[in-house]
Amino acid sequence: MASTRIVSPVTRIEGHARILLDLDDAGEVARGHLEVWELRGFEKLLQGTELFKMPQVTARLCGVCPAAHHLAAVHAIEAGLGIDPPADAKLLRELLYAGHVLHSHALSTFVLAGPDLVVGIGAPPQDRNVFAMLKINPELVKKVLRLRSIGQRTVELVGGRGVHPVTAVPGGVASRPDKERLELIAGWGNEAVSLIEEIGAVVRERLAQLEELRLLTQLPYHSLALSRGGQFDFFGGECVVMNPVGVVERGFAAASYADHLVEHAMPGSYMKSVRLRSCEEPHFLVGPLARLNVNTSLGTPKADAALRAFRNGGHPHLSALEFIPARLIEMLHCAERMQAIAGGELGDGPLKVEAVPGEGRFVGLIEAPRGILIHDYETDAAGRVAAVNFIVATQNNYDAIDYAITALARHYAPINDDNLLMNGVEFALRCFDPCLACATHATGRMPMQVVLRRGRETVRTIERGGLG
Repeated sequence: MASTRIVSPVTRIEGHARILLDLDDAGEVARGHLEVWELRGFEKLLQGTELFKMPQVTARLCGVCPAAHHLAAVHAIEAGLGIDPPADAKLLRELLYAGHVLHSHALSTFVLAGPDLVVGIGAPPQDRNVFAMLKINPELVKKVLRLRSIGQRTVELVGGRGVHPVTAVPGGVASRPDKERLELIAGWGNEAVSLIEEIGAVVRERLAQLEELRLLTQLPYHSLALSRGGQFDFFGGECVVMNPVGVVERGFAAASYADHLVEHAMPGSYMKSVRLRSCEEPHFLVGPLARLNVNTSLGTPKADAALRAFRNGGHPHLSALEFIPARLIEMLHCAERMQAIAGGELGDGPLKVEAVPGEGRFVGLIEAPRGILIHDYETDAAGRVAAVNFIVATQNNYDAIDYAITALARHYAPINDDNLLMNGVEFALRCFDPCLACATHATGRMPMQVVLRRGRETVRTIERGGLG
């Protein structure tokens, strides 16, 4: 008789969830599924908000990727009003975002997934954390924390606040850092390049020891990312869909996303998955790995050299584990852009053009650290938001997450070690750096587990921790 296992709570991710493992009659894993229990509510709560307040309000959807929502909202408003902000405003937004992505990727790579790599997937849970890493390699942890600090301080100096930036406004930006602050940021960019090269070597060495898991988590899915004719861009270009053998199948503009993407309700979960319309294989992945699959150049020398080396190992890359080295390459690009923008590219031109709110449709599509992020608003004649839709990166990766969870659950379940099974499926999930508060717009605290189920009957539950 079929059964199910449940892993709950899943740890070292943003948000709360549980993992269901359905077992077949032979007791083998037939399917793994992530259930997200947090309530999705912001789309309703934001109705009635003044359009021009959306960049500040939506930045508070999440404390992990606030800059992504802040800038997606601004891009949506400007697209709807037909506004092109000044060149210096675009550079300052890019500088802010470089700091944000650097901080976010450092958190994911070294603090969340890092213990799995440095301490080991088979280690007891009490030993798989950043504190255990500190005992094993204190210099590594110090460099990681310094890298995160550089990213966060850059957001603070350019965005006005370290967590929820405020300086991007419809039509441009509200202010620019002074010369001394720009010199600081340029120096930090140079320092960050060195740190990424040093600590990245440790990550790649540890990943090389997980070749079996890399092969097990190959995703037979499309890659979806923004591109300007093969040039990497966090904010512009068209959405490109590349199939699993590296052939571009279609491209579409932000405003027409609903003609190409459709949301699907998932069983037992407040989070929806997103799939391609009119496609024999509708599943896809987004994020740093998809961006490096779709684009041939990032536009900075060290990152481009790293991308060429990455592509020499095959193209496209589709293993869940390869999200981790992809983040390292993007971090390198962000550090180089910090050097370039703060060190000389930024001029002293205007920062803002006039913008007046109005009635209409407003769609913004950017690359969040975790992948494609869409803000879609409709406003009434008074310039207030009447309808809202968000599609966030973790939703776009939902099917890929379930696929990777299933693969590692099948690998570890026969070993009959609950700790190893739970650690393994959690590691599969962490490779995607899921942000569940963004994906569901949570209120309150909710727990998360791994449950083994046979049909509708729960065989047993593996649980760690509690509410939090």
